[in-house]
Amino acid sequence: MNLLPEHGLSALFLLHQKDLVQFLTYKVRCAETAADLTQETYLRIVHHPDVGNIDNMRAYLFRIANNLALDYLRSQTRHTQRDAGPVTDDMLCQKPEPDALLSDHQQLAFLEQIIYGLPPKCRAVFLMSRVEGKSYTEISNELGISPRTVESHMRKALDQIRKQFE
Repeated sequence: MNLLPEHGLSALFLLHQKDLVQFLTYKVRCAETAADLTQETYLRIVHHPDVGNIDNMRAYLFRIANNLALDYLRSQTRHTQRDAGPVTDDMLCQKPEPDALLSDHQQLAFLEQIIYGLPPKCRAVFLMSRVEGKSYTEISNELGISPRTVESHMRKALDQIRKQFE
């Protein structure tokens, strides 16, 4: 049963729409595709049977958007491999080469593995800052910790990520 009125979902979605488009544009490297995927994200949340029981709607929206982006990139890889034709300038968005896409996907999977290997508070601070775009003050208020502690967690997360990538 949907506990949120439809206009409530629309307002919630509009609140996060700009961040979702930016996130998806970075992921798929195409503003128009990102806009389409953002709309698909909204449709998925509207048709979710238990939307009223989602605790962190922002995180849920970004998870849906990320999954849609990965699906899109996978389909583009299959499409590119099937066509084996060159990418031309007259296409709306240039598609990455399959090898580059695979490498990017592997790096993303490795980064996700590193992030989810961080201690819980450190991971939460990192994701809130880098994925959700929240300021240290917003994070400190939401988590009930000082801005200095947020900074410390962020520094720890970045150091650990940097070491793993080296």
